[in-house]
Amino acid sequence: MRRLPLRAVPGRPLRATPRQAPRARGTLETPAGGLACWSLSRPGLATGQRLVPGLADHPWDAPEGGAVADCLLFAPARLCELAGKDGGAAPIPFARFAEAMARDFHQFRGHVIIGAAGIAVRALAPLLRHKSGDPPVVVLDAGGRFAVSLLSGHWGGGNSLARHVARLLGGEAVITTASDAVSGGPPALDELARAAGLRILDWDKLPRVAAALLEGWPVPLSDPLSCLPVAREPRFLRGAEKAGGDIPLVRIHWRLMPPEPGLLRMAPPLLHAGVGCRRGVDAASIVSAVRETLAGHGLETAALASLATVAEKAGEPGLRDAARRLGVPLLAYPAPQLAAMPVPHPSVAAGARFGLPPFSVCEGAALLAAQEARPHGRALLLAPKTVFQGRITVAVAVCQGEK
Repeated sequence: MRRLPLRAVPGRPLRATPRQAPRARGTLETPAGGLACWSLSRPGLATGQRLVPGLADHPWDAPEGGAVADCLLFAPARLCELAGKDGGAAPIPFARFAEAMARDFHQFRGHVIIGAAGIAVRALAPLLRHKSGDPPVVVLDAGGRFAVSLLSGHWGGGNSLARHVARLLGGEAVITTASDAVSGGPPALDELARAAGLRILDWDKLPRVAAALLEGWPVPLSDPLSCLPVAREPRFLRGAEKAGGDIPLVRIHWRLMPPEPGLLRMAPPLLHAGVGCRRGVDAASIVSAVRETLAGHGLETAALASLATVAEKAGEPGLRDAARRLGVPLLAYPAPQLAAMPVPHPSVAAGARFGLPPFSVCEGAALLAAQEARPHGRALLLAPKTVFQGRITVAVAVCQGEK
């Protein structure tokens, strides 16, 4: 599956170029971060043909950032023959809805199903993995009057997508999550965490915390780095260090925290791993070296924000694949910029290779990445250069202070 390149839009985050892609040889060209609209009836197809251009003109702002404008329109094959006669956008045909959804469910940023909620539920049930990764689903009636947030309302952005679709079609959003449905209700912790860029490690503890907030019980919170400043008293007891009875303690840090029965852990992505490597090093070895470095210094892998290296290594397949496996971007810096960074373990060999004074690729890259992420803070090396198999060097830094 080939993804479309991103382009910059003035005043907006990066978004994919809108495109309606044809199906060829059983594959689908999916826009990066795009939506899928499934019209299950002829009236629903007309609604879908209104929605797709509306999204192109008024993109949906996804909760993780970025404007989602692309939406591919799907319809049963029998309806696609009539689509051209109706004068609307030509949909992509499918034979059976459940089979098409099973194939494409996790290939899209979100789904809008124009049809009965029961049909949607039956098709989706076997496909669900976890709320942290399932894309949001909105169900629309054929006339576009009601947009029901069916799946991944908070973390995936289903509630905001339902509201956006309803605005575009002049309909009404139907939101059933308790924190949204009750006027003046408590905030949804997963929504707060998503907005703050936090990564939830203990999803099984989240329902109990959500229930406590809804019932008016204060939730103990340990947030020494102030990663979640919007979580205020009296709903949250800031500075707590233990669970409140059967209400788990919510603890936020980049340090490694062992799982505990009464603990809901969240990791802020504030750690930056600098990596140097020889040509041809495989991704598995790099991932193993990064994970071992983090664990050896008591750092949480889920708090990793990036891999960073020297610009000349940015094209290494192993490094690129390692970043993909770790779910972080790969950053690259020119050698002179790395050489200007004061580090504890400069390498004479690295300097000689680039015709520069001695410097450290991994330590310099880690510190630069951390400093760039928080320009008003102070970059600090948490894990100095460690050499693995004589082929890989890894260092980890964080930037403390103001975001």
